[in-house]
Amino acid sequence: MRVKILTRSVRAIALLYLACSVRAIVAQESPSIRRLRETRDCAGCNLSNANLANAYLREANLRNANLTNANLRGADLSGAYLRNANLQNASLRGANLSSSDLRAADLRGTDLRDSKINHETEIDSKWRIVWEIVNQPARGRDMRRADLQGANLSSVNLSQINLESANLTGANLSGTNLQNANLSNTNLSGANLFIADVKNANLSSANLTNANLTNADLRQTNLSQANLDRANLSSANLGGANLNNTNLISANLREADLTGINLNGANLNGADLFNVSLRDIDLNSTNLRGANLRGVNFRGVNLRGIELSGNNLSGVNLSGADLSGANLSGVILKQAILAKVNLRGVNLTDADLSNADLSNADLSGANLSGANLSNADLKGATLSGITLTSATNLCGTTMPDGSQRRC
Repeated sequence: MRVKILTRSVRAIALLYLACSVRAIVAQESPSIRRLRETRDCAGCNLSNANLANAYLREANLRNANLTNANLRGADLSGAYLRNANLQNASLRGANLSSSDLRAADLRGTDLRDSKINHETEIDSKWRIVWEIVNQPARGRDMRRADLQGANLSSVNLSQINLESANLTGANLSGTNLQNANLSNTNLSGANLFIADVKNANLSSANLTNANLTNADLRQTNLSQANLDRANLSSANLGGANLNNTNLISANLREADLTGINLNGANLNGADLFNVSLRDIDLNSTNLRGANLRGVNFRGVNLRGIELSGNNLSGVNLSGADLSGANLSGVILKQAILAKVNLRGVNLTDADLSNADLSNADLSGANLSGANLSNADLKGATLSGITLTSATNLCGTTMPDGSQRRC
């Protein structure tokens, strides 16, 4: 008897809790959401960020409604009137849009995956194409010069697609498979390619200004003459990529994998290369002026004649690199590793080489006027024909014969 009473009490408490929870949820809903649920008539309503997942909105009037960032996953919007509605960044995943009117609706960034439309759905041709790409992916589709500005193509398989000269400005391509795709001359400015797979794709002459390529896989990608001004490539894998004559001004390449890439003629002025390895890469004609090169591994790199005046190269590893004829005036090379480096004819005027390792380096004909070599290691270095002035600081410097200069 007691067990039955206890069971009934528990059930009663559970029902009471559920009822209170429902009331709380309803109370939290805005008047616009309550109006929509009750009447399905909310033309011009502000429903931004509304949670309408699985809502029954068949033949609802949502003309001119603001549905930005709204959650409409699985909602029944069949026959709904959504003309001129703002659905930017809304989720319509799995929603039923059969026979609905979406003419002039703003669907930039909208998730249309698994949504349902039919021949009676009235939707602008651009967004019908986007729906087809998302829900009926076809390998090698020809989309040359297509207008896909602001389209949400996240996590879609677009391998081998031809998007030459297409407009993908501000498009969401995060996690998208673009392997072997043709994106030459494509406008991807402001596009989101976070963790996208772009292996072996052709992005030559593409516009990627301000694009997000964080953690993207760009191995063997052709980025020659592309514009990556202020693009975010942090932690991206660019192994073997072609960046010949590419614009990387102020680009973020922090901790990116640049193994075996081609940077001939690339412009990295002001770029962030923190903790990047440029080992064995030919940088002969690369512009690195003003770039953040702290923690960069330059081991065995060809830097002949490069312009690096004023750069901060503190602690970088340049062992075995060729810097002959380079301009390093005013460069900060504190604690840098320059062992066995070719520095013949280099301009090191006013450079800071304090505590640097220059052992066995070739400094023949180098200009060290006003340079700070305090506590630097020049053991075994070649100094024939160098230029020194009274301003050159050799305090505590280990000379080629192993002797140490007094302060």
